[in-house]
Amino acid sequence: MRGAFFAAIAVSFASVSAQPVEAPQPPVVTAPVQAPVLIRRDTPVVLMAISEVSTATALAGTRIKLRVQQPLTIDGKVIIPVGTPAFGTVVTAEDSGGLGKTGRMTAQLQHIRLGDAEIPLDGELSAKGTGAGSAGVAFLFTGVVGLFHRGNNAKIKAGEIVSAFVSEDVQLDMASAPVKRIMASPVATGTTP
Repeated sequence: MRGAFFAAIAVSFASVSAQPVEAPQPPVVTAPVQAPVLIRRDTPVVLMAISEVSTATALAGTRIKLRVQQPLTIDGKVIIPVGTPAFGTVVTAEDSGGLGKTGRMTAQLQHIRLGDAEIPLDGELSAKGTGAGSAGVAFLFTGVVGLFHRGNNAKIKAGEIVSAFVSEDVQLDMASAPVKRIMASPVATGTTP
């Protein structure tokens, strides 16, 4: 009986050792999936003008360069870092003139550029030259000479802080590089750009 038992063990051992041994497989590692991020309409954004724009040289259509001054965060993650470029456009620019007339300028904020994405902004800048008191005094005391005194130009100064808002919902694909705008809801403005 012992012989039969040892024979059975030897046969089962032989059959087990005859089967191919599989090499251990490396564990499957999945990269974390970064879901698209939604920046909601009316999200506040703080910008800073990079260089001065003045009615002495600016005309309607002149581009204004700004940068993001405070990071935009969603769920504790920085989505738009400080220094990200932003742009606006001068809408009206009235140069200063005689009789101490001061210059006036308005500009519309356009968008933030994050990689390939353009995040549309809603906001306006306006500037007016400082008072014309010296021209009035010059006219009172010197008559005609005051007519030639020019007022001050309107300026958007470098370093000026500007508040804006995201003008429409924008969904960003943060996993791609550079970031791409993958969805935006239409904005009904009632005017044709």
